[in-house]
Amino acid sequence: MKGNSKQLLMGYLRKEIHAFRDQEGYSQEMMAEKLHIAPRSYFDQEHGKYGFSALSLIYFLLLLPEEEVIIFLKNFRELLQRSGEDAA
Repeated sequence: MKGNSKQLLMGYLRKEIHAFRDQEGYSQEMMAEKLHIAPRSYFDQEHGKYGFSALSLIYFLLLLPEEEVIIFLKNFRELLQRSGEDAA
């Protein structure tokens, strides 16, 4: 990823995972289990100490209905475009 797109993805993913966790009523421990990571790792990632891995991203996308995966990707594309980053 070039430019600022990696930072944009990390922030966007953090926000989306946190919103999903709140919507579903999951604790941080439950969300960590869903993403196949340690609870402490999840806490650090949700609070921006570290970024989510590609594997965590995949596990998160697998939790979503297909329509929401499309929305997730479209919204990220729009975020990239607004920031001036190339989405392709």
